[in-house]
Amino acid sequence: MKKYNHILLIAASVFIVSCGQSDSKKAEAQKEALADTTKTTDLVQINTNDMGFVNEAAQGSMMEVQLGQLAQRNALNQQVKEFGAMMVKDHTKASVELKNIANGKKLGLPVSLDKDMQDRVDSMSMQSSAGFDLKYMDIMVAAHKKDVAAFEHATTALKDPDLKAFAVKTLPVLKMHLADAEKLDAAINKKNTANNNKM
Repeated sequence: MKKYNHILLIAASVFIVSCGQSDSKKAEAQKEALADTTKTTDLVQINTNDMGFVNEAAQGSMMEVQLGQLAQRNALNQQVKEFGAMMVKDHTKASVELKNIANGKKLGLPVSLDKDMQDRVDSMSMQSSAGFDLKYMDIMVAAHKKDVAAFEHATTALKDPDLKAFAVKTLPVLKMHLADAEKLDAAINKKNTANNNKM
């Protein structure tokens, strides 16, 4: 009888030790899962306003690159062709910088234009050469006024420091684009008016 009780005591001890180990392993696993969750949260702490800026900036650059490519092919005025080339170069560079920031934060960027912007690109692709230059420069002035306003707001309103630094760095380039677009647009309008008066 004593021998039987001794066996029961050993079995109970083994069960208690194994349960203790199981609980300990569970606690360790829960701690690791919590640590992983914290890491993920740190990477994706982007608020709605910042995310809106990212999407708007990505879409704007995409449209200006596509329209710049059209200008290089379809414009009659050499200065308009050169402006289009500058749009492709500068906005491609800005897109790459924004993409690198977004990738580091596990953010997805839009891969296509929204309907309004796509309609604008499609409309410009069907413009005759004679009407292309004027229409393109009108769009560039309006688009860059919008860009400058959005980026000026972003330099103070964004919460994410990397996105804010991107806005601060890109803003002077956009202001330069706007100034060049306004000058070229005014020159083309003046030339177009003079030509119409001759008729």
